[in-house]
Amino acid sequence: MLASVASHRFFEHTGDFGVELTAPTEESLLAELVPAFAALLTGVEGVVEARESVPVEVEGIDLSDLLVVLGNELLYRFEAEGFLAAELAVEELTETRLVGALRGERYDPERHPIARPAKAVTQHGVGVEARDGELVARVIFDL
Repeated sequence: MLASVASHRFFEHTGDFGVELTAPTEESLLAELVPAFAALLTGVEGVVEARESVPVEVEGIDLSDLLVVLGNELLYRFEAEGFLAAELAVEELTETRLVGALRGERYDPERHPIARPAKAVTQHGVGVEARDGELVARVIFDL
């Protein structure tokens, strides 16, 4: 049975924090990482609004690696540019490359509490598998 929408759930992982993403397609799996990252960082679901759009392009060796690279891109955009992404519009996706647009807003400490400062998205424990007609991925954040 295919999932009609993507979803995420968090889990603790020995000194780190993880997220399990579930989605019907590779595009929606990658897109689900964006609100999951915002919720992990702020501790609040849906607090980041899609007010502006910035281009994003990342490359990896496979889908699992694209998740890690995209997660680290989201972290970089937050730390270096003060940009929090709410959603991802995928424009092009190959086995090794993602091109799209991140939609979000500038960090506002009044509206965006930082619950868990992340250091990186790690290769450790990352993986994607097909399960009951859905794609399920696990991504670990180094806190």
